[in-house]
Amino acid sequence: MVVENRIIMHVDLDMFFAAVELRKNPTLRGEPVIVGNPEARKTKKGVVLTCTYEARQFGVKSGMSMFEALHKCPNAIIVPPSRKEYSETSWRIMEYLKGYGVPIKIASIDEAYMDVTEIAETWEDARELAWKIQEDIFEREKLTCSIGIGPTLKIAKIASDYDKPKGIVIVKPEDLPDFFRGLPVSSIPGIGNVTSTRLKDMGIETCDQLIFLSLLELKEIFGSMADHIFRLFRGETTNKIKERAPRKSISHERTFHGQPGEKSRYKKIMDSLFERTYEVLIREKLETRTVIVKVRFSNYKTITRSRSLPFPSHDREKLYNITKELLETHFSSILGIRLIGIGFSNLKKKEQKQLSLVDFLQ
Repeated sequence: MVVENRIIMHVDLDMFFAAVELRKNPTLRGEPVIVGNPEARKTKKGVVLTCTYEARQFGVKSGMSMFEALHKCPNAIIVPPSRKEYSETSWRIMEYLKGYGVPIKIASIDEAYMDVTEIAETWEDARELAWKIQEDIFEREKLTCSIGIGPTLKIAKIASDYDKPKGIVIVKPEDLPDFFRGLPVSSIPGIGNVTSTRLKDMGIETCDQLIFLSLLELKEIFGSMADHIFRLFRGETTNKIKERAPRKSISHERTFHGQPGEKSRYKKIMDSLFERTYEVLIREKLETRTVIVKVRFSNYKTITRSRSLPFPSHDREKLYNITKELLETHFSSILGIRLIGIGFSNLKKKEQKQLSLVDFLQ
């Protein structure tokens, strides 16, 4: 049961990867665009990272194989992913959201939960805050987002998907369970394609057929998942954004089959791993005192090297130069390299100040 009423907001960037591509190339607006492997027409390989709403009208969706997507939408325009730009854009937006100083959970590169209870006294205050967030994100990044507001994390997420794009949907406790009327069962988090198909075979396609069933009746259909669904309909799932334990380290590594002398290849892998690791450091407002690198050679011998700074730092050039010095000396080995890893440890987090809603609306 929910003990304390909370106001939870779910901010979901609309078709994020595709929207960034449209921002880069406005001539693509209105076209069925798929972000994925640009060679898919030849290779028949790859998956859809995301697509525009024009492509979705043909049945294309994220996670679908490129082969199936192009079968459904033969005239789709394929653009390769601009991963660095996605990461940088997401970081700026998440930093903006963190600026509200409320509990926040970054669920993925394009979505975040915020507990706005302390800065929005009423549901209408929350709506006004949602308008402000939408306006600010569009002004800063020329991207739109949909925002769901509800008493729990799950309900806020479902609400954010209710009126895409650019929607703001509020689900108050008194709106439950009627809010679920007419929604397809696939809108329930945790119910995927396999379960949806099984339910359809049972004649169950919308939540109307489930919301007033007893827990015992739901268990006959869902087994161990029944309790979660029963509580979801009644607004009794979690409404707490847990504070994550402080990070002790950040690291990324890659395994491959390198040959002796492939210095340019090793450097390219090093640069990619550094950018991924540094992006997390900056996104989470961290500084590091220690840079760690890891190398595994073709004979499976593995070495780890590190260097510590006198004070924590987030200086990109300084951290990159240390990484480069620690790694490049091994690129000349007579052995091939099969793994490179880069990490930061001895992390320190900057503090945030919590402001009121009035501070942001002025």
